Amino acid sequence: MLYLRMNSPFIFGKIAKGNNFTNRAFEMKRLVANFDDKVNTILISPRRWGKSSLVNKSASLFKKEKNKYSVMIDLFNIRDEAQFYSYFAKKVIQETSSKPREWMDTAMSYLKRLSPKVSFPVNMTNDFEITFELRDKAEDFEDILNLPEKIARAKKIEIAVCIDEFQNIANFDQPLLFQKRLRASWQKHQETVYCLYGSQTHMMTTLFERKSMPFYKFGDVMYLSKIDSTYLTEYIVTQFKNTGKKIEPDTAKKITEEVQCQPYYTQQLAHIVWINTDKAVTSEIFERSLTELIEQNAPLYIKDTESLSNTQINFLKMLIESERKDIYAKELIQRYRLGTSGNVTKIRTVLINKEIIHLVNSRYELVDPVFRLWLKNIYFKS
Repeated sequence: MLYLRMNSPFIFGKIAKGNNFTNRAFEMKRLVANFDDKVNTILISPRRWGKSSLVNKSASLFKKEKNKYSVMIDLFNIRDEAQFYSYFAKKVIQETSSKPREWMDTAMSYLKRLSPKVSFPVNMTNDFEITFELRDKAEDFEDILNLPEKIARAKKIEIAVCIDEFQNIANFDQPLLFQKRLRASWQKHQETVYCLYGSQTHMMTTLFERKSMPFYKFGDVMYLSKIDSTYLTEYIVTQFKNTGKKIEPDTAKKITEEVQCQPYYTQQLAHIVWINTDKAVTSEIFERSLTELIEQNAPLYIKDTESLSNTQINFLKMLIESERKDIYAKELIQRYRLGTSGNVTKIRTVLINKEIIHLVNSRYELVDPVFRLWLKNIYFKS
């Protein structure tokens, strides 16, 4: 008897596309409109809230129109300014020209002063690398940073440049000088629009919200919110139904509530529940799946807690157990042995900088909802 295995309808750890892209209609409409109107956009939210999926979907819609192109850049592995210039130029050239010969011609035409060296990997015709002889002169940097605008004007096209993990530029040598160079060039562009986004909320907020920073008031700042439980619940029920399995709406809602409507973990927990289900989800299957989710992520959380002090751990316990919003309440400081109100401020600042907590609707909460579950159900109980 031939056994046909059906693939899970839930996707996590990858860009959400097609049916897996769930209810970001308002944000997508706003972002595409910004692309069309040449309004630069800064997109900020914690990690795994669906920024990359939203930007990719919006960029795909934008470039469906005639003479419109998108350039997707990820700075995750970019560690210094020189790397940035090479990678930036490569992606701009690659996404606005279709043939290897055009890549070479474009580099030589627009970056001739920098003596670009273009190389093609062995047995690969769809990729290339480019390096420059950079001098410490303003015109050299400007040639590269103005490349998308020059190409757009020459080809009579419009370009949306989308840069992920943008906060990494704060780790470059002389980060303020570099940011000033970017701002000085990009703010003059008329046919190119920029979407800058990243997962380290505190650093992104510092880059774009502080008046002293070069990118202050660079564009429309969008803070991505959680997806409403109603839409996620409907999505889960539909995905189960489309694959011949059944989940009750109340159970699907429990999936979203346990992970606080965080898109990544909603998909992951729904995936585990789906894998564990033959025909219909039971309460036992749900509970076992939730335990599996926590256990899968436990090694990371153990490592995270080892780097925290006792008072920082106590502070997290307070956030999880207490219903009060006032973290400076004398009763809470005493009960959770936090020392003084000044010490609470220091703890809060450290945990925010480590991206462990953030402020949501006037209340501090853990960024990672499964880390919260692990602390509550395992760490504190032990």
